Amino acid sequence: MPENFKPEMGEGDLGFTDLFGGRRVSKTDRRVKLNALLDDLNALLGLLKTGLRSARAKRELTAAQKGLVAASGIVAGTKAGLEKETRALEALIAAASKRIKPPKKFVLPGANEIEALAHYTRAKARVCEILAWEIKA
Repeated sequence: MPENFKPEMGEGDLGFTDLFGGRRVSKTDRRVKLNALLDDLNALLGLLKTGLRSARAKRELTAAQKGLVAASGIVAGTKAGLEKETRALEALIAAASKRIKPPKKFVLPGANEIEALAHYTRAKARVCEILAWEIKA
């Protein structure tokens, strides 16, 4: 087991979990689902990072992971770090957008393992975004 891995929080189950500030909600609450999806996305970014050679790309993915941790806290009810993390992610996206040209046609994932994993990670991010907008609506 990894050193910092904690498989359970020790609060019992019964179908409920805590949001920020100790508020108990059902595990079927959409915020809990979104945080589970953000956790999944964060793990995928970590997996993707292990296959990269570029130090810059690894730093950028680490920054994105930190942003996802902050986003999870925000979904759970804290506002701490919202402005700072939003600015950091916007800067990261702007820098990457200058370097990466948009595709001229639909890309079929699978040219290699890392490329396919990057596409899977992107698709997971879309699912997170859609649920976040549903919750906000």
